[in-house]
Amino acid sequence: MTEGRAAARAPGRAEPPAIVWSWPDAARGLVYALPAIAVSSVNPAAGVPLALGVLPSAIMPFPGTARSRPLLLIVGALTGVSLFTGAALTHLPTLVTAVTLVAVVAAAAWATTRVAAAQLLLVLAAPLVAVGLSYDDWASALRLLLLMVLGAVYAWAVSMLWKPRPPQPRPQRPVPSAPAMLGYGFCLGTAAAVSYLVAIGLDLDHPGWAPAACLLVARPDPDLLRARGAGRVLSVIVGAAAAVLTLAADAANGLLAVLTGVVISAAAATHASRWYITSAFTTYLVFLLLLGDHPNQAGQKFTERVAETVLGVTLAVLSEPARRPWFRISRASAEAAH
Repeated sequence: MTEGRAAARAPGRAEPPAIVWSWPDAARGLVYALPAIAVSSVNPAAGVPLALGVLPSAIMPFPGTARSRPLLLIVGALTGVSLFTGAALTHLPTLVTAVTLVAVVAAAAWATTRVAAAQLLLVLAAPLVAVGLSYDDWASALRLLLLMVLGAVYAWAVSMLWKPRPPQPRPQRPVPSAPAMLGYGFCLGTAAAVSYLVAIGLDLDHPGWAPAACLLVARPDPDLLRARGAGRVLSVIVGAAAAVLTLAADAANGLLAVLTGVVISAAAATHASRWYITSAFTTYLVFLLLLGDHPNQAGQKFTERVAETVLGVTLAVLSEPARRPWFRISRASAEAAH
């Protein structure tokens, strides 16, 4: 569950608390959630995707300067585009889809050696492409894309109401070796593709959950990888169980709207926590979206989500020894060049 453990090892950096709560961030998250709350009170099927659209903006560090705040729009839009891309890949033959997923991850890893901002492609876009592999209906995927982009546009627009702050200095990042990062991405992408093929072979309804879990928890540091893996499994169980209980209570739209706002606000307030708890909030919203019209499938979806998360985490852990040499070569070359 420890996401900041590796960072804490760096000289001069204190280990963050296990759970951080920020009231200013909670307030900002609540403002982001206002359209989702309003829409959910009438139509939760449309309100929840709006909430998912602002969730990336809520959980990322708030950009201090006005010039940097379009990053909120970029990240939110990237979320929707990545999901739609994954949905498009499901229309290819299964093996081609798996090979393409490997290529996407490898290309994202290689891109980090060219542009620092490309880190978003590896840690956000590639996992969300994997999530999109669970959607094979064009209309649903396009609707989700549009609602998520709309949520991101709103989050960016209201962010301009906050007073600008001076930019924080960023340490210069050594540039890793392109061939080594390409090898690292190939190994990681292969692990994700294998988890996808296993999920397909088991005829699971949402085969993208397994490769997404693999990509989301994977980190070069073995201790951090295992901590993130355990944290994700526990968070998914908590988030899914909370959503199932909410739907079992047959909550009115008004209550669902309030809970949606609470989840976005809490996700924003705790985004700096050392424990990996963000996926609990994401899972809660995803389950509300999936089960809103099919509450009778709650048990099946719960079992499937947890099992696929365990599958993806297991593949991430098992493939770590294969990725380790590539990362060591990349880090050594970056330090030598720096």
